[in-house]
Amino acid sequence: MFQKLIERCESGELLTQEEAILVLHKGLQSGELARVYAEADRRARAYCNNRGRIGVSIGIDAAPCTRSCKFCSHGAAWGAYAEPFEYTVEEVLDIVRSVIPLKPNGFTLRTTQDYSIEKLCNMVREVKKLLPPEINVGVNTGELNLDEALKIKKAGASGAYHAIRLREGCDTGISIEDRIKTLVALEKAGLAKSAAVEPLGPEHTDEEIVEAAFRTKPYHLQGGCVMARVPVPKTPLYELGQVSKERHMRVLAMTRLIYGPETKRVACHPPFSEALKAGASAVTVEYGAIPRDQGTADTHWRGFSIHDARKLLTDQGFDNLEVFDNPV
Repeated sequence: MFQKLIERCESGELLTQEEAILVLHKGLQSGELARVYAEADRRARAYCNNRGRIGVSIGIDAAPCTRSCKFCSHGAAWGAYAEPFEYTVEEVLDIVRSVIPLKPNGFTLRTTQDYSIEKLCNMVREVKKLLPPEINVGVNTGELNLDEALKIKKAGASGAYHAIRLREGCDTGISIEDRIKTLVALEKAGLAKSAAVEPLGPEHTDEEIVEAAFRTKPYHLQGGCVMARVPVPKTPLYELGQVSKERHMRVLAMTRLIYGPETKRVACHPPFSEALKAGASAVTVEYGAIPRDQGTADTHWRGFSIHDARKLLTDQGFDNLEVFDNPV
């Protein structure tokens, strides 16, 4: 069964759900797995013309969130975050000003679930004023209806990150149905969409991981991601730990192989070098409120800077890392 999988991969076909599960199967090892990674890497580079992407994500607030997702430090029920806070517009603009000379490919403004749409739109407008037109601004916020999505687009955002999470409605305080409604609103508003298989943990089965990847495929994603859950003390899933790099890489390769070229990039988060040979072509540098940590990153999170991101990509053979237009 693995030989047929390899043949399908190397023929350039997009994988079915059944074939995608085989990529994660423990029986797929050594030489066969290397060929799967090589094909995922080939497609990743072909779809983006071998140009890596560096995104900057700014966490605007760490207000205790009533949804209390079991992996998130912002959950009101856990008391995991050191101190609730909210950036002012000027504080966000200071970060953006400091980062622009380093030539990232785009910015994402990230908020907690119930952050004011009006405040977010104002933040988008002010950030957009600072940027050359080739650098996009996206959002990662709560559930949106069409009117709210249109407001965000009018403010200057080009896209939004919006995932349907693993075990949504069980490990989260949000339903799959509500997530889908937001994706539909983003589609109707003409905003580019990015989503992820996340937050990936060691407890997730092959079948549910593949189901999660395919769940967002109908919404024509311009960008994808595979994000490992980072265990945060005091949150309910902390004791389950973090997924291995090898498992993370398999999910990255699987995700790259089920999406065609309209999904231009698949990102890896947290980033690591091996991922950029297994289907990933994008990484993110984080500032501000971090849902995967207990405090605020006044500079880049865990010491991973734009300089580090650029070196990571160039060391793995990606080039042309100048500013250029990109989906969120």
